[in-house]
Amino acid sequence: MKRNFILTNRRFFIYFLILSVSSIFIAKLFYIQIIKNSYYENLAENNAKRRIMHPPERGLIYDRYNKLLAKNDSIMDIMVIPRELKLKTTEDTLEMCNYFDINKSILKEKIQKAKSYSYNKGSLFLEEVPFSVLENLFQFPGLYEQPRMVRKYNTNYAANILGYIGVINNINPNDSYYESGDRIGKSGVDKSYEKILRGKKGVKHIIQDVKGRQMPYKNGNMDTLSLPGRSINLTIDLELQEFGEKIMQNYNGSIVAIEPSTGEILCLVTSPSYNPSDFIGKKRNVIYPTLRSDPNKPLFDRTILSTYAPGSTIKMLTALIGLEEEIITPGTKINCNYGWNYGKRMRVACHGTDHPPMNITNALAESCNAYFCEMFFRLVKNKKTSEIGLDTWAKYLKEFGFGDFLNNDLHAGVPGKVPDGKYYTELYKGYNWGPSNCISLGIGQGELLTTPIQLANYTAILANKGHFYTPHIIKDAKGASSIKEHLEFKLLKERFSKKKTVSISEKYFDYVIKGMERVLDGKNGTARKSRISNLKICGKTGTVENYKNKIKQKDHSVFTAFSPKENPKIAIAVYIENGGDGGDAAAPIANLCIEKFLKRNIDLTFKNKPYFDHNFKKYILKVLN
Repeated sequence: MKRNFILTNRRFFIYFLILSVSSIFIAKLFYIQIIKNSYYENLAENNAKRRIMHPPERGLIYDRYNKLLAKNDSIMDIMVIPRELKLKTTEDTLEMCNYFDINKSILKEKIQKAKSYSYNKGSLFLEEVPFSVLENLFQFPGLYEQPRMVRKYNTNYAANILGYIGVINNINPNDSYYESGDRIGKSGVDKSYEKILRGKKGVKHIIQDVKGRQMPYKNGNMDTLSLPGRSINLTIDLELQEFGEKIMQNYNGSIVAIEPSTGEILCLVTSPSYNPSDFIGKKRNVIYPTLRSDPNKPLFDRTILSTYAPGSTIKMLTALIGLEEEIITPGTKINCNYGWNYGKRMRVACHGTDHPPMNITNALAESCNAYFCEMFFRLVKNKKTSEIGLDTWAKYLKEFGFGDFLNNDLHAGVPGKVPDGKYYTELYKGYNWGPSNCISLGIGQGELLTTPIQLANYTAILANKGHFYTPHIIKDAKGASSIKEHLEFKLLKERFSKKKTVSISEKYFDYVIKGMERVLDGKNGTARKSRISNLKICGKTGTVENYKNKIKQKDHSVFTAFSPKENPKIAIAVYIENGGDGGDAAAPIANLCIEKFLKRNIDLTFKNKPYFDHNFKKYILKVLN
């Protein structure tokens, strides 16, 4: 019995040993035949397979009247895969340098940059190459051609609006869309609406056999087609934009126009500027250094990035605050005496004029500094402390969009500056301060800084008698490829169509608007010489003191206006650096832009412009012909 038990155990052990060895052999055979063979097969495929991206056609850009602004053109780039590049000898390197007409240091730099991105993926090697170069590209393993779409512009203007496209610098690891060498909107609308305009890439997979022949990978079943980006309509009026840039060509400054009833931006003119076509492909590398070193800053968008004192254009708001806070009534009259005096210590001059005592409407028409300084003084003095008084003033300015980015859809911007009570308490730390220390704020000077787009928006609020819509440049987007895209754009439009109301009573706006009307139509109106007889324009001049390194420079010329008086169609702000009096340069330029937008033409006989300066007429005829 014991012997049988031992034999049984031995037999079980032998069976177990045979089964274990067999299992090991079968597992090893499976690993070699299936897993490792599949690994080497995939490795071989990865070494021979190439993924060629097909960039989509970028969305087209139109103006508000469907005039084409930006379209696309096709060019070829050369890509490099470092792992496949064969530069074994000095002769190989020299041959490559000679073929592409580049020196060794540039070649080394390009290859090193490609390696830092990936050894196995394609990176940009040369852009915008002629087709003659592509004919013998097969001589250089590791290099291949890749098509790309570039912008082509139908206008020589609006560069600051359209922006430009360039190679992406920093790839977000959380965004799988972009790869090394890809293009992206760098500024303007092409940056603001990159995700709408860019479309979706197509991919073609090819595999190369031992003889160098290329064929579709897996019969092309993994390939995808590119989808074009969505086209967009801007709110811009191209004719007005081009007209504005032409008449501003000898000035440094800006023009911003808005449709008051919608907040749609009609033009964004910054001067000097440049031709958008100069920033396409290789051209940009040539012209950019010149533009960047230009002391007049053509690359700087003055419409959204410049900050200036608004000057007397702020007086309408000073008046409205005084009325709302019951500091004055519409009939309140204030003496001038050539300016505002604070005892014997301080004086704010009034343009060398001694205005007779006047009410708010006439004070606006003739821009009496004494009137608005006194009103501002009473406002700040009326509260328990000067800090509370100035905070009250600052609150209203912020309601009108000053000191804020406005939450628009432009690619850049600055908030400007609205000093409040805390600012002056810190400025005069350890000392008592009062309204006389900040009196210049009441007439738009001092530490108050605004941007041209804020001035235009403020003017639109005056035109609407107390409400506005967020200024924006997008009007419509066509061809949503998904429900998500459709809903996102719908939410965007809803944001821009939301009405925003200030806390000043609507009844007070009529007194201010009447004063703005008299700025052009009144006997002593500060912009009377720029009046256009067949248009009802309500405006306000501003002459802004200008200092550089504490040395007085020529004043800046400012003018804000809207037209017509009833149901306004356009609100505009013009800022001319070193332009002198507000009525000299800014006012006639603004009124010509209003005529261009409303009439679609300019009467160059000047019969409807009887008071226009003779030299200015000659200038206009010169730049428009």
